[in-house]
Amino acid sequence: MDKKPHPFLPFEDSLVGEKILLVWQESHHSEKNLKDHLLKALDLSEDQIVFTPNAIKQKLMVSFPTEIRSLIAKGDLAGITNLLLAIAKGKSDLNQNPAVDITFELIEWILTGFDLDDVLVETLSTLFETRLTNEFIDQVRAEYIKEFRG
Repeated sequence: MDKKPHPFLPFEDSLVGEKILLVWQESHHSEKNLKDHLLKALDLSEDQIVFTPNAIKQKLMVSFPTEIRSLIAKGDLAGITNLLLAIAKGKSDLNQNPAVDITFELIEWILTGFDLDDVLVETLSTLFETRLTNEFIDQVRAEYIKEFRG
């Protein structure tokens, strides 16, 4: 008997997702609106957004950061956005299942560890089919940091 995959709720199960939603709502937008944008941009149904099984996730969370570092070294910043979107859609070389959870983890990793705000603006703008700004990223980062400072 196959286990049914556990749904991944991007704005509840991910700290960076939680902070993206908070900043989004501060601009007088709803969670439903943001979620609808995400599903439309990725061409996924809600039941396709599930947690990646742990064994697969551990393997991918070793491979994808290495690939991102390589893209940074080459100066291929557009490649990072393309990779993150491919991961979310399940169209990456390493994974053919939608992995929005992994995409959000990698966005969090980039947000906190790199000076790549333009990549984040482009990625999130595409992920949510709306034009976001560096100010939006700054606010998300500030909310994220505030969470750890209590």
